Amino acid sequence: MENLLETLPESMIELLKIAVIATKNSKKVMAFSHIDADGISALAIIVRALEHDEKEFEWKNIHQINSESIIEIKDEIERFRPDLVIFSDFGTGQFSLIKNHIAVMDYVKQVIVLDHHLPQDRDIEDERSIHHHKIIEINPAHHGLSGSYDISGSGVAFLFALGLSPENVELTELAIVGATGDLQDFYGKGFTGVNRSIIELGEATGILKVTRDLTFFGINTRPLPYLLQYATDPYLPGLTGEEAACYSFFEDLGIPMKDGNDEWRTWVSLESSEKQAVIQKLIQYIFEMYNDPRIAKGLIGDVIILPNRPERTEMRSAKEFSTLLNACGRNKRPEVGVKICLGDQDAIIEGRHLLQEHRRNLATALRRLENDGYSTMEGFYLVNDPDTPDTIIGIVIGMAQGSRIVPIDKPIIGVSSNTSSDSPLVKLSGRAHKYLVKRGISLKETFVSVADFMNEKYGNLVAEAGGHPMAAGAFIHKDHIDEFLKLSSDHLEKTLKSEKVKKKD
Repeated sequence: MENLLETLPESMIELLKIAVIATKNSKKVMAFSHIDADGISALAIIVRALEHDEKEFEWKNIHQINSESIIEIKDEIERFRPDLVIFSDFGTGQFSLIKNHIAVMDYVKQVIVLDHHLPQDRDIEDERSIHHHKIIEINPAHHGLSGSYDISGSGVAFLFALGLSPENVELTELAIVGATGDLQDFYGKGFTGVNRSIIELGEATGILKVTRDLTFFGINTRPLPYLLQYATDPYLPGLTGEEAACYSFFEDLGIPMKDGNDEWRTWVSLESSEKQAVIQKLIQYIFEMYNDPRIAKGLIGDVIILPNRPERTEMRSAKEFSTLLNACGRNKRPEVGVKICLGDQDAIIEGRHLLQEHRRNLATALRRLENDGYSTMEGFYLVNDPDTPDTIIGIVIGMAQGSRIVPIDKPIIGVSSNTSSDSPLVKLSGRAHKYLVKRGISLKETFVSVADFMNEKYGNLVAEAGGHPMAAGAFIHKDHIDEFLKLSSDHLEKTLKSEKVKKKD
């Protein structure tokens, strides 16, 4: 366990030590985290670690830290009056908000930020602020590591927890569940960097097990026909959402869908020869539908099993677990996800209902996109769907390009005005294929630079942005969304037309 921490950059180790001391010396702690699988996993890690350390604490998931939500966060802190505040899976891109609203509170002695998102440029005032010493910020990007591939927000939270106590090694499973939900495994090609080291620690202690298998969601839980009927990653035209076609798929192969007791069979109950037959037919099917064998590459990959979680449940594999947590967050019940991580049986039952709703919403949105199409701008493909909730628009557009409903030669941007509040802000999410990122595309840089330009132009906060090069987001005032899209298109078009992205490998 100590070996894992010792492999980190020295500068990161020193900050972890400072964060651990601050936590040990605290009396009351309040923790905030994001609502996606990574943020939920990170918060569950922190909650369990604080329990082990016998701290008095409260916790809350927040959709995002922005100029509106920081007031809610401040109100929660004023109510509980902690001396330590922890932010996980966000905070780096919102450093000024935390510095100006939270670090200035007298009874807050320290603020810990455990994030992995790329930092934004900070002005001299930020760096020299008298309150800056209160904020202990741990982000791999400050230490030569990638927050997109090397380690996720839950991974950073795990390193912090491991520093607090060696008994927190049990939380390796949640660190990898979060990283899986954040797509840090290169879309099935395997984890690298610190993530790889965390997996090796989990394997050595029996907390994780890695096997090669079908990467579809539901291999542990879904009856065979539903494995295909609800498939969205990849999306399978003619099978996804088509019950009769999915039955025929297995019948044509002569594979029984029920066992001798008339119980539905799942993927993990199939014989090796049956699995091979299904995989071969799926590869053939995908090639015929898309004429692109690359889509089939991710069918087989590393499947991370969590032996300490119940068999034939959504918590048995990291991928299914992360999807369950995403379902909670995207249906505006992230606290249910945290409780699932902590083993709450009532929360598990509720989470399963949320998961069913989540998968239906994704499949419906993808079919709507298939039917209604998308528009093309010079710098990206645009999906403007007022019916898709802002909490899942990013997932939908990522799946749309993953299954080639939308081409991958440009980034894809989704816009959703379907929010849960009366806010005038519209949610914008962007995704870019990794080959575009390798050639210079950075959605985070584009969105942040456009937001900064517009905020300066109008002398008001009309847009806020952040994220990663291949996955970024923004909140834009509804009166300025068209201008934001036009400027972003112009910015991305210049990079797309440059020599380094003109030709794909």
